[in-house]
Amino acid sequence: MDYTVVIPSYKRAETCRDKTLAVLHEYKIPAERIVVVVADAQQEALYKETLKPGTYGKIRVGLPGVASVRNWIFNNFPKGEKLVCCDDDIRGFIEYTPSTKRHEQRLRSLKGIIERGFKECEKAGASLWGVYPSANGYFMKPTVTTDLRFIIGSFWGCINPGKDIQVERGEKDDYERSIKFYIQDGSVVRLNFVSPKTAYYKEPGGMQTRKNRHKLQLAAVKALSKKYPKFVKVNTTRKSGFPEILLADREEKDREEKDREEKDREEKDREEKGVKN
Repeated sequence: MDYTVVIPSYKRAETCRDKTLAVLHEYKIPAERIVVVVADAQQEALYKETLKPGTYGKIRVGLPGVASVRNWIFNNFPKGEKLVCCDDDIRGFIEYTPSTKRHEQRLRSLKGIIERGFKECEKAGASLWGVYPSANGYFMKPTVTTDLRFIIGSFWGCINPGKDIQVERGEKDDYERSIKFYIQDGSVVRLNFVSPKTAYYKEPGGMQTRKNRHKLQLAAVKALSKKYPKFVKVNTTRKSGFPEILLADREEKDREEKDREEKDREEKDREEKGVKN
């Protein structure tokens, strides 16, 4: 299966070298398939000095800013190409296994997960796939879902939509992308038995260079909940300290609830008729 691994990175040359690129090399992802996208020519020179030759294929200059570089990737890689998008600070992957104490183990085959993601997309008529958002085996499941689920931005794959899908904000861009692909295809694929290990909100560089990030996140949550009230609900239970979101297709859930109620009524009617007879 042909695909390109794309790693947008900003002011994290050493992190990119020591984490994501090292992990991809460990899992024997061919270097020629890996493209690192940086913000400008100055960053390009720095990354060329820092990254290890033979661990990546190309460095390309995109645009500064999370939303801008994500859109640049969609616009500058061929439409329809299979893309695997990684953050630059991934330090490993785990997979669900019920036979261990923590219900998890080191992922055995990253190539297998990438191929599985695209095959599940083909089965579901979807263009976006992702993995479980929390690296914790207690919460992971051996399931593949195709309803509206959060596709976390640290590691995901898609069939490149080109300019058909563009994100508007850098904060919560993964939520926005999840919604837009779902609206386009009617499904998104999530592999709930694998997850990347990364330090959300903590790794220096990248989005951590943005000032007033809490304020920006709050604005993004409000904007998304206003634009997509059918899909977005503010989540007040998370402990990250940042505003969070719950995703669901509420019309679909309403239909499912009505179907269950109808089946319950039919079952009760059959039971009552059985008693009378």
